[in-house]
Amino acid sequence: MATNPCVVGSTWVLTSEGARRVKDLVGTPFTAVLDAKPYESLSNGFFRTGIKDVVKLRTFEGYEARLTADHNVLTYVPKTSRYAQDARDEWVAAGDLNPGTLVRLSDNLGASWVGRGTEGQGYVLGSLVGDGTFDPGETRAAVAVWDTDPGNEVIREYLYEQVMALGVRSDFKGWRRVSQSDQYRLNTAGIRDLAKEFGIAHGRKTVTPEVERASSHFYQGFLRGLFDADGHIEGCSTAGGVSVRLTSIDLSALQAVQRMLARLGIRSSIRNLKDEQVVDWGKRGGKYLSQRSYRLIVTGANAARYMGVVGFLNSVKAQKWADLTISMRRGFYKKPYTATVESVEPDGREEVYDVAVADVHAFDGNGIVLQTCGETALAPTDGACLAM
Repeated sequence: MATNPCVVGSTWVLTSEGARRVKDLVGTPFTAVLDAKPYESLSNGFFRTGIKDVVKLRTFEGYEARLTADHNVLTYVPKTSRYAQDARDEWVAAGDLNPGTLVRLSDNLGASWVGRGTEGQGYVLGSLVGDGTFDPGETRAAVAVWDTDPGNEVIREYLYEQVMALGVRSDFKGWRRVSQSDQYRLNTAGIRDLAKEFGIAHGRKTVTPEVERASSHFYQGFLRGLFDADGHIEGCSTAGGVSVRLTSIDLSALQAVQRMLARLGIRSSIRNLKDEQVVDWGKRGGKYLSQRSYRLIVTGANAARYMGVVGFLNSVKAQKWADLTISMRRGFYKKPYTATVESVEPDGREEVYDVAVADVHAFDGNGIVLQTCGETALAPTDGACLAM
């Protein structure tokens, strides 16, 4: 009988219809997408296997998964020397993973899926989450640009076009300057209504589960709008490389962005940028508490993937990338698509689920390649997996 290693219901799985949580796939057949290829579920979707002890697998790059300790994770063993050909993949139980072990990520470059939301709608909401705001009482929502930020001319035109497509009142005045500020806003009920469709609201201006369930075209627009608002390009082609970066105080939002990027085939890392601290402004304003902040970083070949799949609408940011990379004759060094284990620690007891997937016997769980249904625990005559 199979041991049924399992994952928790909040785990995100990439399917042919986009990202879905395990708990939404219980009893529902689906097509899993792993390394941008489709594989049919053999079982009737995920099935409940009981309440079990789980561990949390954390990587230094920020990818995480909560699963049972006996659940196999695909690891990568590098070659032993520069000229050796002995690099290989190995399945290792989560509970046996050690810090420093490389785990495989699903390389989904080229994957696409239909679903809710257009690219333009995604851009509007990415801009809203990045730099936008809601009116008191949530009668309207606004996207914003700053007159002092170079490269925003195309953004202003594109946002105006997309907001008009949402529908506006007859007295709509277009871009309006905020009093005593260099900020300009488009403020409409249409933006608010679109945000509501995707679970975004005052006090919840973040990357919601509804955003993660959207179409791949929506993903591209949302990420582009968010990075245009809060992202930047850093580095040079000769020392340290060129990277695309996004800063936020909302760690859970950055983790959602990381999962979204991974579903488009773009690997990233999340780093602690600044710890919480008290800042003293002296006579200018006294003391205040500066919140902890984090930075998502996309480097090397993955930064090139970002520019090819998502990119910047901001013309100055796009040009900076071109200027920094134009002299790179050999392109970017391609590294294995992996993340590095930081820790595996007990994380309570929870209802857990399993699934059987054809051919590959694995799935993309929060971006990490996870095995299905305990096939390796079966003897040749045992047959299919059984729920316990």
